Amino acid sequence: DSSDNNRFNLNTEINLSATTSSNLGFGTNSIITETAALTAMSNLIEAIEKLSAIRGRIGAVQERLQYAKDHLNSTVENLTGAISTMRDADFAEEFAGLTRNQILVQGAAAMIGQANLIPQSVLTLLQEQ
Repeated sequence: DSSDNNRFNLNTEINLSATTSSNLGFGTNSIITETAALTAMSNLIEAIEKLSAIRGRIGAVQERLQYAKDHLNSTVENLTGAISTMRDADFAEEFAGLTRNQILVQGAAAMIGQANLIPQSVLTLLQEQ
């Protein structure tokens, strides 16, 4: 189903579960010693990188949603215009135009049929002499 291709799971796209303190490396950080402080700083840098990646995914999802919204707005505008055109149509005038065009098509078909008979008639006349 093509509509399934247009669906997405927000948590899968963004992976918000990665934003917990333990997933970001802040579960048991301490800054009492120099080594612990350096480890905490390293964890903080890693957490910032993870959050930046998540922000990027959020931006991508936001762009997809904005595109979908703009597309839907355009569709609504086009349908509204089409409905307005149909409501404003003079059906008697449109039907008369349709009938006129059908008569023109039938006349053109008859002329083509006659045009195809003329060479055959000339050929018959030439053969009789």
